[in-house]
This record gives sequence, C-alpha cells and structure tokens, in this order.
Amino acid sequence: MKKTEADLARLKRELVELDVDGAVRLVRRLNGRQGDPAEIMAICEEALHDIGERYAEGEYYIAGLIMAGEIMNRIIAILAPRLGDGVVRRDRGRVLIGTVKGDIHDLGKNMAGALLSVYGFEVRDLGVDVPVEEFIRAMTEFQPKIVGLSVLLSSCYANLAAIVEAIRKVRGDSSTPHILISGNHITPEHCRLFQADCQAASAFDTVRLCEKLIQGDSAGRA
Repeated sequence: MKKTEADLARLKRELVELDVDGAVRLVRRLNGRQGDPAEIMAICEEALHDIGERYAEGEYYIAGLIMAGEIMNRIIAILAPRLGDGVVRRDRGRVLIGTVKGDIHDLGKNMAGALLSVYGFEVRDLGVDVPVEEFIRAMTEFQPKIVGLSVLLSSCYANLAAIVEAIRKVRGDSSTPHILISGNHITPEHCRLFQADCQAASAFDTVRLCEKLIQGDSAGRA
C-alpha cells in the first residue's frame, strides 16, 4: 500500500474512533504533500457514514456526533484554501438547508453546508428538527434558489414528504427553489416518491448538483 493510501486508511480509522488530534495531524500531513483535497473529503464522508451507523446502533451518543462535527470543521478549515479553486466568493446563489422535523442528525448536512460555502454559495442553515413552517418562512425571507432537505431516520419520511409538498405548493409554476433531498438511506426512488427535484448521495454530490441547477437557471435566462 502506498504511503498516501495508508494515511487515508488511517485517517478514516481515526475519524471513526473520534481521534481529534490524530485525524487533524494526518490531514495537515496529506495537505502538505498536496494530496487531493476531494479524495481526503471523500474518505471523511465514508467515516461520517460509519459514525452515523454507530450512533444508530447505540454505540455512539450525541456527544460523539458533536465531536465528529467539530473534527470536520477543523478539517474543512485546513482544506478550504485548496477547494473550490481556492477562490472565496458568494455569487453562485443562495441555498437553504436543514434537517427535517423529528431528526437531529446533522453531520452530512453540516459538511455539505461548509462545502457549499467554500464553493461560492450563500448558505442559510436552519439546523435540525426543522418543521415545515420554518422552512417555508425562511424560504420566503431568504429567497433561495435551492432548498436542501436532510433526513436520516425513515420514521421522518412523512415529515420530509410534507415539507416537499409545502415547498412545491408555495413555488407554484416556478421551477425554483429546486428541492434537493439527501441522507444515508435516501435513493433516487425516494426522490421520485416524494416528488423532489434531485437527490444527493454525498456532500460533494450536493455541491455538484447545486452547481448544475444554478447553471441550468442561468442558461434558461440567457
């Protein structure tokens, strides 16, 4: 196994074990060797998925999720200058994000929000356990081009469906805001079932989809 591959495997292990110092030290080392920041973030996403599974199985508690989020904030801060072409801008469009009512998982949402900011989007994060009324109120005030709905628990799918329905009703015949849904177990089939516009499989996938949606809007106005 090459040195970089070994370090990435170790990074994933230390993230899952919530080793703050070890994970941050490894990211600094990889970044210093000009390691691909997208590859590093992909490993982090795999680790976050495993952490979420451990939480679901009762092995980790809320404190573990909070610690994982803090680790990711430090990692993103290290990699940010080499992500998004290293250019800080806020002109790509507004994105409203939040975890739906009944669900308090936010690792994936937080990571997506941080990356969207790095890539030039203006992001408003409503947090977790967000009811339909709050999404609609924020949508009216913030006027986002995209609303990202995060959900991990299948028991909250009915709440997800209600929020999507409310957004579609408010936007009427307009194509915006686009409705993007995501979560560890959310699939394209869920996207069709809940009548969302698109489904993201990861934080980086969220960024790519938002870029495509914004570009599509710009092309439609040209």
